[in-house]
Amino acid sequence: MKHRIKKRTLSRKAPHRTAMFKALTSSLVQHGSLVTTEAKARELVSYAEPLLRESAQELTLHRRRRLLSKLARPEDLSLLLDISRAGSARKSGWLRLTKMSRRQGDGARLVRVDVIDLP
Repeated sequence: MKHRIKKRTLSRKAPHRTAMFKALTSSLVQHGSLVTTEAKARELVSYAEPLLRESAQELTLHRRRRLLSKLARPEDLSLLLDISRAGSARKSGWLRLTKMSRRQGDGARLVRVDVIDLP
């Protein structure tokens, strides 16, 4: 039974999935936008939005370590904090999904994920 299962597995085991979302979040913070498939983008929003919301609050040692554990590179934490300070009045809706064309090889729907209110 699949009761109360909310996340997509994306045909990956849990360690691969967490590593993929850490890498996607770090590249999103570093570049401000990225292009990926629609399923990955929707799951990325549910992974990255709480990080942005949490980084907008007061930065304690525990919160800093939690944020570092969710990013692939430790130097991306300062960029994450800059983004959250730029949109500090915002409570949610940090990311925008824009549908693009389909990928040439397999026809997968591509989506552009943008950070709103970049500094």
